[in-house]
Amino acid sequence: MNEEFSDVNLLNTPVPRYRQNYRSEEMTSASEIDDEDDARGRFLEQHQLKNLTTEIKQSLGFHYVTAEVRETNEKAGVFVCGELPPKPLWSIEHAPFYDTLKAKSMELGVKKPVTVQAYCWPAVLQGRHLVALSPPRTGKTLAYLLPLLTQVNNPCLHQELPLGNGPLAIVMASTWRKALNIYELSQFLCGTQLRARVLVIHGGGQEETQAVPLINGCELLVATPHSLLRLLTQKHTNLRRLCYLVLDDVDILVEQMTAELQSIMAQFAEVLRRRPAGLVIPIQFMGFGSHWTVGLQRYVSAYMSGNPLAIFTSALEAAVFAKVQHRIEMCASVDLPTHLLDALQTLHAAHKKIVIFTSHEMELDRLAQLVDGYADKAADVVLFGSNKLGHTELVDLRQAWLQADRGCDGRAYMIMHDDCYEMLRIVDADAIIHWDLGLKSMVRFRNRLGCMQQHYPVSLQETHAGRQCLSVVLVTEKCVKQARTLVRLLRRLRQPVPQKLQAFHKGILESTNKSRRCIDLCTYLKAYGFCRDQDYCHERHLVVRSLDTPGVVPYYQKLPTAGQVKIRVVHVVDVTRYYAHVLEHKSVAGEVVTLTATYEELAIDLSLYYGVEANCTPHGVPSLWDVCVLKNDKGVSRRVRVFFTTKPRCGLNYVQVQYIDEGGFSEAKVSCLLKLAEQFRSIPFQAVEIYICRLMPSDNDISWPDTASLMVHELLHGQQFDGQIQLALGNTLWLDPLVKRSYLAAIKVYTNEFTVRNRLLMLGLDNAQHLEKLRKICEGVLHLPDNLDAATINRLDGVLVCQTDVMKLKEFEDVVVSSIISPQCFFLQHTATEQELESLLDVINEGDPRSRAGQVDLSPGSLCLALFPGTDDARARWNRGRIVSYEAETRKVDVFFLDFGDTALLPQSDIAVIHQAELKLPCQAIECSLLHVSPPDDDWTDKNADALWDLTHDADERNTLLIAKAVGSSDSRYTGNASFLVELYDCSTPQDILIGQELVARGHAIGSPGSVQELFPEAAVVDTSLPEESYAGITTACAKLYRSKERAERVHLAKRISDIAQEIAQPEHDAVRQCGGIRSLCRLLGFVRNEEILTCLLQSLNCFIADNDDNKDEVCREEGIRAICRLLQCTSAATVQEQATLVFARLTSNARCCAKIRDCGGLALFCRLLLDVDSEAVLLNVCLALKNMAEDNHKNCTFIKESGGIARLCELVAMSDDDIILEYAAWTLEKLSMLNSNCDVIGQLGGVEALLERACLCDMDSSKLVLRILVALKAIVTDHPNNIQRVNDSSAFFRLCDRLCGEGDEEVKKVLQQIASRCTHQQDAGDVLNMESYTQYNSDDEGVIRIVRSLGEILGAKSAVETSSRGQHEGLDEDVGPNASLLLDDRELLELPTDRESSELVRQSSSQLHGKQVTTSWLPESMQEDLPPPLLDLPLR
Repeated sequence: MNEEFSDVNLLNTPVPRYRQNYRSEEMTSASEIDDEDDARGRFLEQHQLKNLTTEIKQSLGFHYVTAEVRETNEKAGVFVCGELPPKPLWSIEHAPFYDTLKAKSMELGVKKPVTVQAYCWPAVLQGRHLVALSPPRTGKTLAYLLPLLTQVNNPCLHQELPLGNGPLAIVMASTWRKALNIYELSQFLCGTQLRARVLVIHGGGQEETQAVPLINGCELLVATPHSLLRLLTQKHTNLRRLCYLVLDDVDILVEQMTAELQSIMAQFAEVLRRRPAGLVIPIQFMGFGSHWTVGLQRYVSAYMSGNPLAIFTSALEAAVFAKVQHRIEMCASVDLPTHLLDALQTLHAAHKKIVIFTSHEMELDRLAQLVDGYADKAADVVLFGSNKLGHTELVDLRQAWLQADRGCDGRAYMIMHDDCYEMLRIVDADAIIHWDLGLKSMVRFRNRLGCMQQHYPVSLQETHAGRQCLSVVLVTEKCVKQARTLVRLLRRLRQPVPQKLQAFHKGILESTNKSRRCIDLCTYLKAYGFCRDQDYCHERHLVVRSLDTPGVVPYYQKLPTAGQVKIRVVHVVDVTRYYAHVLEHKSVAGEVVTLTATYEELAIDLSLYYGVEANCTPHGVPSLWDVCVLKNDKGVSRRVRVFFTTKPRCGLNYVQVQYIDEGGFSEAKVSCLLKLAEQFRSIPFQAVEIYICRLMPSDNDISWPDTASLMVHELLHGQQFDGQIQLALGNTLWLDPLVKRSYLAAIKVYTNEFTVRNRLLMLGLDNAQHLEKLRKICEGVLHLPDNLDAATINRLDGVLVCQTDVMKLKEFEDVVVSSIISPQCFFLQHTATEQELESLLDVINEGDPRSRAGQVDLSPGSLCLALFPGTDDARARWNRGRIVSYEAETRKVDVFFLDFGDTALLPQSDIAVIHQAELKLPCQAIECSLLHVSPPDDDWTDKNADALWDLTHDADERNTLLIAKAVGSSDSRYTGNASFLVELYDCSTPQDILIGQELVARGHAIGSPGSVQELFPEAAVVDTSLPEESYAGITTACAKLYRSKERAERVHLAKRISDIAQEIAQPEHDAVRQCGGIRSLCRLLGFVRNEEILTCLLQSLNCFIADNDDNKDEVCREEGIRAICRLLQCTSAATVQEQATLVFARLTSNARCCAKIRDCGGLALFCRLLLDVDSEAVLLNVCLALKNMAEDNHKNCTFIKESGGIARLCELVAMSDDDIILEYAAWTLEKLSMLNSNCDVIGQLGGVEALLERACLCDMDSSKLVLRILVALKAIVTDHPNNIQRVNDSSAFFRLCDRLCGEGDEEVKKVLQQIASRCTHQQDAGDVLNMESYTQYNSDDEGVIRIVRSLGEILGAKSAVETSSRGQHEGLDEDVGPNASLLLDDRELLELPTDRESSELVRQSSSQLHGKQVTTSWLPESMQEDLPPPLLDLPLR
């Protein structure tokens, strides 16, 4: 694509191509939008057509308007303004769109483009600035969206754009709903195949969710002007890559959002100025709307410089654009001839061709006579267009009309019936006269104006027609329906409205509104005080006494007109409009009237009556406003009112209905409507319409976003509110303020939680004139209460509202306990807002609140500032509070502190006025109650509260950080919001503490009735056919024990559970688990601290887990391990410790349980018990548990070492008198020695010497114990030189060898021989046993000889070993060495002789082996001759 581009101004000369070259310094300023005269433009030069791409030429043909095309436009009723408009495209198949777009369009039913689409598609694809005006719902959105998406998805067009996240195209819409519709349509068209990313932004809380996607970037952005401007200011997006700007509803945007539009255009102008010169970048502005306005003319002049196009598919809008002069003649029907002749006489001389229209065939002859009598027969031409003429005659008539002014000095008159317009298509008339306006539709009136379009401007830069066109309208008393259109048309043209027409129009409006007896007041009028589209709105806009006086209409309730009402919201329509049931009315005098529960009774009666099939009579074909019964698929019957009928769909008739007793709207099948019985007709509508006053949508919108309405629904639906009546009309109440109030049972007063208007003001704007406008339309019709002055309104807005912080249900939050009344009433504070509270209190105390003292309303429930008394550790501070009571005699005030939950009796001088700004931060004291707890006695005591305080605070009375989870809520007694049912966890300890469970365990609470079903669900479904003493009785007994208050009964139940467990046979242990017995025991352990009860429960658990892995898994799943760990942390009872450790000793044989024990801190507990406990049974269980957990688990071995477990085990080995403890301690050391580092620690702590000494001291009959010690020793010394040296240095080893020489178990000797072999592995290849180190322990030569003889007997032929065997171990991992080498060493030892006979055989065959003799030169000569031959002559292997 190497075509040359003309150096033209971006905005002043649009090149008919996708991309344009521009110079930013010539950008028109946005401020010029208001100065129509300063708008400059240039026309498209003919040579610039060469810049069109070949692709576009071939795809569109780019045939410009010729005489033939112009005739086509005239026949289509389309007026195109602008030079060289392209030929319309009447086939979607031939459009240069992506196949995806064509396919999606077909799915939408677009098989052929409508008029506006056919004319706009080629213009948009050319890159022309464009304005297209077409009536609503005529396909304008697709007219720009399809070509726009085609351009946006073509990367070749935007190669020279700077990189960034800004959009390529922006579509601005006037309302959030329109923006959302455009976005959804764009998403549908793009599907998943097109690359364009589409985003939408609008107000009402939606902008925040789109901030991140905007930063990530998009190609097409749909937005409202206000939202776009805000996000541009916040730098979430930018205009640096913008190429295409589309204004949807451009007529509304330029008129109602001028300032925002100017600001956006100014920012875009600045972007263009900063772009480097010479870039080829497309710039295109488009506007689509329904009406031509002065603001639109100025927008086009300022920003669409050059040669923009304007496409009008409505002849009326084309006439407004051309500023056709309209002259209104008011007259009676009988005076029409006179006024017609007067109109002909007053025509300007330039008006050569005049068309006189009528919609009645019978009037043609009458008009012919009048015009014939008036016309100059010599100079003028009079033609007649009747609807009875045939096709040929009409063609001839058209030809005669076209030639009528040629060579003729007079005028040409055409008297024409409206039906002839389609065929004649006259476009060159200078003036038209409306003999009548037609009775069916104003479409004919609009078509008539098209007769003058040949004289309309040919360029958008022209401000008026080349020839002044005139439209004379004769208005009679029959033109009732057309009067509104005429008045609206004159106002749009800024032409004066004749007084007679104004009076006529006003009378018609009043008459029309009074005739709409079943039509409610306009919704917008009620919601905002005005209706923006009143000229087009079909609802009522005038107040009528007979319709709007409360209680006059039979089917409306007689609503109060003053005072206060209590309502329950049953349906939320949008942010400011609800339906509610009125529950109570309080008159101005203070009289309270409680309304009867009519709705509940009505609902029951309807269900009973229409539950009988014979009473269900079909309603038949419904009419508008019929009241009937709708019975849904579930058989629920409700009264409804038909308010809109629709066309049949799928052979079924549907209607829109309103639920008159519940509020809300829905679509219903006509077949489901039943006739309303007579007894239900006299009952008034139960749902009353409610409006919030002085509030309207933001961004100049007319409807509330769905997200905002949904938020209001969640806030208000089903809630009760108190409201002050400001106005009552018909079945509608306007309430201001509407307040959510809560009853505080503790002080027996109501408190204001929030005012609805103040809460919702963040979603919209203040509409201060709302009530004033409503009262104005009621003046002279209804008697209204006195108007509110500014002071009253400020007082209403200034109602003190105290909002309390809340917990989020089902979420975990960090909290502290600030005050406790009882476990069922205490106060939490969020730690997240701690700093905000401190900052607020600092500001309050710095502001000298005492200066406001003495001005406070001291009635109960009033909000105030109160001076919290100081303590030794803290000074007195002013805090936010609520007055509980006031003692006039003592002048003392009882105050509840809203942020902490404390109460104090203070002097009146310590109470000050609080301002609403000081209540902005929600009160921090959140009222809560513990889950699953009940008083241990008849009621809670201070002792119970103190126990809860101790659990939630440290020894220095400082708050402990807790985790809270709210699971439900109920009415509050103190704070006015809600009291939350919470689970509290203390996670600051090694074992997480469930505060409620711990409170029950300590005896300061019992389980609540509701918790029994949750904790022991099987207790409620026990098989009663089984005996109570069977396994099925365990769950029931656990549930009873959990709820029991008497200690004796609890102990009895625990013993009964233990007896049942001991009596149940082993095969039935699985049945215990299946009926919930294991689960119940595990859960109950967390709620008990009594030693006797715990012992019984743990004994029972021990019975069920012995040799049953499934039951062990059940204990693990049901958090039994965590509960037992918690018990061992907080109890020192020997029996409990014994049974608990026995449970662990048995559980550790299960791998899953071992992992759970480690996760719950069980290893640390075992090590602590080793250090602190003297009970032999506990020590034995702990040793067994540690042995099981250390086996083949490096992590556990390391943890035991770091926790001091090895030191304690070595100490037990050295000092324990119990052989079983000694055995299991040695066994545990053996398992721990799998890590080399542990072997080193054992040696350093004297474990090697201790094992040798205890082996020497053991009775030889205890071969099992000796064997266990020696096996442990073998594991510890293998491949550990330091430990081998310790063995070599220990006399105990040789004493043991001497002792086992003649006696001892053969297996023991074998292990001892293995130990000796490991010791000799440390010698060099040429050495044998170095006995020199042993002589130091016995200076007696005979003693040495005796030791050596003993070694010789035990070792047999093993006096030297093959050093190469050590090499087999050197490649092993250090922490796996001993245990991994045991198998190798054992295999090696099988080859060694172990008795004297074998030694003799070895000695005899020594010459055949290696020929090397044992070196004994290190012994004294006196000793060498006494050495046994096997030891002296043993050759090396």
